[in-house]
Amino acid sequence: MSFKNHYLTVLSVILAFTSVFFNCSSGQSQEFKYEKAVKNFEKQDAENPPTSETTFFVGSSTFTRWKEIPNDFAEFQPVNRGFGGSTLRDWNEVATARLLSPFKPSRVVLYCGGNDMTRGASGEQALERFKTFVAALRKSNPDVKIHVCAIHFAPVCEKSWDKFRAYNDGIKKIADEDPNIYYVDFENAVRDKDGKVREDLYLGDRLHLTRQGEELLIPLVVASIKQEIKDAAAK
Repeated sequence: MSFKNHYLTVLSVILAFTSVFFNCSSGQSQEFKYEKAVKNFEKQDAENPPTSETTFFVGSSTFTRWKEIPNDFAEFQPVNRGFGGSTLRDWNEVATARLLSPFKPSRVVLYCGGNDMTRGASGEQALERFKTFVAALRKSNPDVKIHVCAIHFAPVCEKSWDKFRAYNDGIKKIADEDPNIYYVDFENAVRDKDGKVREDLYLGDRLHLTRQGEELLIPLVVASIKQEIKDAAAK
């Protein structure tokens, strides 16, 4: 082997080792995709810390774009911690530990999982990620109440509707069996009387809800939280 080839071989080994070291020593290969959003929420929490009475709305862009959450659910002291495009995996790997666990939340409203499935996860895999999310929350507060919202059938995601249905059926079954988990039926809220998805409730992207669509969901979330409060009073 020539000196030049030997030099290049040694250099490539050194570069490979360096890459592995820096990628693995931090536990992550690169900065979290939504780091800016998470840091912004951390800043908000430092300036105005959530309390035991706070209701955390967490998940993906259905909540990110729902700008009226503070007004629509004012009686439950809401904070909106949805960040667009996020998955249950994102919450499990990064966001729960940083945005939820430090405050030992007593109530969480979750809308998440759709992005997991449109990016390749099956309904069953998304359901397992939901279970992981629940387990993580219960480490900080075993009595946390979780209101899990079914994935609504956005028209642009039609290829994933079967997955959505499997996931929704799974979380409903869990909620039926777990007194601290409540199922909020966003799936059927966006259908007409014949069971067809109402495209008029979606923006031009056929993915995100219009304000009219959000207004249909408000009473469902309110009813779920009030049922939780009623259940607690009955104990």
